Amino acid sequence: MALYIIPTPISENIKDTIPENVLKRMHSIKYFIVERARTARRFIKSSGYPDSIEDLVFFELDKRNTGNIPGEYLQPALEGFDTGLMSEAGMPGIADPGAMVISRAHDLGIEVKPLTGPSSIFLSLAASGMNGQNFTFDGYLPVKTPELKKKLQFIEKDILARKTTHIFIETPYRNNRIIEMIVNSLNGKIKFCIASEITGENEFIQTKSIAKWKKDKTPDLHKKTCIFLLGV
Repeated sequence: MALYIIPTPISENIKDTIPENVLKRMHSIKYFIVERARTARRFIKSSGYPDSIEDLVFFELDKRNTGNIPGEYLQPALEGFDTGLMSEAGMPGIADPGAMVISRAHDLGIEVKPLTGPSSIFLSLAASGMNGQNFTFDGYLPVKTPELKKKLQFIEKDILARKTTHIFIETPYRNNRIIEMIVNSLNGKIKFCIASEITGENEFIQTKSIAKWKKDKTPDLHKKTCIFLLGV
């Protein structure tokens, strides 16, 4: 049997972002490895699960020690039962602790099957108009100002030298800080894409040069889910 990589909505919109065949496959699975059982149960229930949620088995990942995957988590798959892997939002394994589960499944010879669904990282890249053939995902940038400035300087040099696109995320309550720092410190020719609440009702995606962002009013994205991109 297989470990199914099950995408979850990155907004509240299930029907428009998760294909019907993915939901059907998910409904056929009894064992799940998840970040939070409560979130997973809510998603499965709202997807139209026809049976009792109480009959499902959830294994929660330890976010403080993602390198330790207890043996019983993948034991159902070894015993012939399909197992699902779900993130809190989006595609498991991409900027997500589920990557260690997938790696362990490969080590154990378990077949891994990715299912189709949304990833805010790739959706934002596709919508940005930036270089989609040469890009880097930086994850979270440094929090402390001196280290953050050094990282942004490195990204700026890399963009100008290699024409690459840099993608990164930030803790939602620091969004406005990182936007202000980027607009006020980087080369005006560099493009800056702000993508917020992707696939949701309040979706916001705009790409402008740093110089143009300086002239225009930047959006207030405090505590909003965002992806940021810098490129040419």
